[in-house]
Amino acid sequence: MASHRNMVWADARTAGVCLACALGMLTAAGSALGQAPSALERCLLDRLQAAAPGVTVDEIRRACEGVAASDPQVFDPQAPASIPPLAVARPAPELSSSPAERRIVSESRLWDERFALLPHRPNYLLPFAHASGAPGSGGGDIQRNEVKFQVSFKLPLTPPLFEGRAGLFFAYTGQAWWQAYNDERSSPFREYSHEPEVFAAWRPALGTFLGWTPRVASAGFVHQSNGRSGELSRSWNRLFAELTLDRPDGWWLSLRPWWRIPEDAKPSPESPDGDDNPDIQRYAGDGELRLGYAAGQQRWTLTARRGLREGGKGAVQLDWSRPTGFSPQLRWYVQFFDGYGESLIDYRTRLQRIGFGVMLNDWY
Repeated sequence: MASHRNMVWADARTAGVCLACALGMLTAAGSALGQAPSALERCLLDRLQAAAPGVTVDEIRRACEGVAASDPQVFDPQAPASIPPLAVARPAPELSSSPAERRIVSESRLWDERFALLPHRPNYLLPFAHASGAPGSGGGDIQRNEVKFQVSFKLPLTPPLFEGRAGLFFAYTGQAWWQAYNDERSSPFREYSHEPEVFAAWRPALGTFLGWTPRVASAGFVHQSNGRSGELSRSWNRLFAELTLDRPDGWWLSLRPWWRIPEDAKPSPESPDGDDNPDIQRYAGDGELRLGYAAGQQRWTLTARRGLREGGKGAVQLDWSRPTGFSPQLRWYVQFFDGYGESLIDYRTRLQRIGFGVMLNDWY
């Protein structure tokens, strides 16, 4: 009798091996034709490889038929307990038409990676950026044409929290104004702004209102400075909150108010201690509103800042980008700015600037 059982098991095992080989060949052929293996094929392959002695091919087949008829990760309750419940790979989730939701899905695929660097703000290079008037810093030999670029990334400080709905991040944004065409002054960097941030971000459990869905809320601390000393030093510290909403038709909206952390007045203009720029909030504003459109290939973004106190100034910036056509990583980019606070060194100077170049990533 034992010999008969062993023969039956051997025949079943041989049949299982043959079935696995046949399924493997069919799966490979389907992949070559661009067809993904079905849930039934995936289940049969996975369970045949992990089957315990004594489990027949017919039992595996009946168990997997329940998988194919229901959710790919829910197994037939009649399946033998000796078969481990192997997860079946799901296809990549379909990207939403909502801009912020698309970015959330894309970033979530990398969030668990150790030392993963994610885009924070747009990363771009403007080889030609022309100002309507010479910037107020650097004396009379500063040229109106210069190179402007921005590097911005964020790094998750924690794994996804609260079932993937929240996390803690560090971000850094560097913005440069480079007098690359000013040979008389050895092409110096006229200004470089450092802006590190630490913030918490989460997905709010709020419903849709008039077609707008809140996607991401965040709050944190941001420091901005130009890394210079003496009378050219500029810096300020802020606490901020931000809420981003979007619509299925490609529109998105971001509201980011901030509060400046007060500093003591300087004892003298030459002192390294104290507030370098006590009136910066009047020019750089008390927050910013960003409205964008990200549907199809083109991207439009309008950013507005305004000081809410009496005599407050502000600025507007309009951005446009589209794919270059010769590189999937590059987009043509046009930037127009009008107002105060484009750079820290010139925050009191009103400028109109237009720049042309390329971008690695847009907001959405």
